[in-house]
Amino acid sequence: MRKSLALLTLASSLFAASNEEIINFFKKNPNLSNANISVSSREKIPDTSFEAVIVNFEISGKNFQEIVFTQDNIITTEVIDVKKGEFYSQIYQAKLMEKQQAEFSKKALVELKKEKMFISLGDKNKPLLYVFSDPECPYCRMHLDKIEETLKTHQVKFILTPIHDTSAFEKSALIYQESKNAKDDAQKIAIMKKYYDENIKDYKKPSEAEVKVVRETFAKYSKLGLRAVPTIIDAQK
Repeated sequence: MRKSLALLTLASSLFAASNEEIINFFKKNPNLSNANISVSSREKIPDTSFEAVIVNFEISGKNFQEIVFTQDNIITTEVIDVKKGEFYSQIYQAKLMEKQQAEFSKKALVELKKEKMFISLGDKNKPLLYVFSDPECPYCRMHLDKIEETLKTHQVKFILTPIHDTSAFEKSALIYQESKNAKDDAQKIAIMKKYYDENIKDYKKPSEAEVKVVRETFAKYSKLGLRAVPTIIDAQK
């Protein structure tokens, strides 16, 4: 099971579980001593005596959240209902991701209305979907493979926001560059699929200025809360 830096600080599971003491406990870790830490919410887990607690961390301008569970003086990273076969970490992580997605969508839609860095596909009279995508993301590749089906019902604007290596930013810059000369959607999709291909090795390098623009686009939406790709936002909602 993946453990984050914050959760690795749990050397002991016994301590008073007030908000202040939870924060002070994490602060004892030298790696978190300069972090801004707060508890954003506590929610009682139905039919148990445990609470789910969301802890916020801000380190060097980066934000993330962790879920822990507390009962009396006990804190733990997992609560399992053996009768139901449910892992509460999964349940509450899904809730947190849904909340984060809703918050990001609301903020991003304001910025997207004035965004100029995108690949536009489909009939402009159809409902609009914004897609944050990365040429080196396997799930983004699967999404792109089915794009013709999506275009039957929607128009799509791709915003390339790589979360992988420098090569992903280079490929994104080249997609933007080459798509400017594309005559139709079929050519744009072909360009995207060329650079989304996991087997592509040799390609002409874009300029540093072109890569910088892609990095700035990623940084902008990352600051607004983009945490994963592909992320799809329905402009009608």
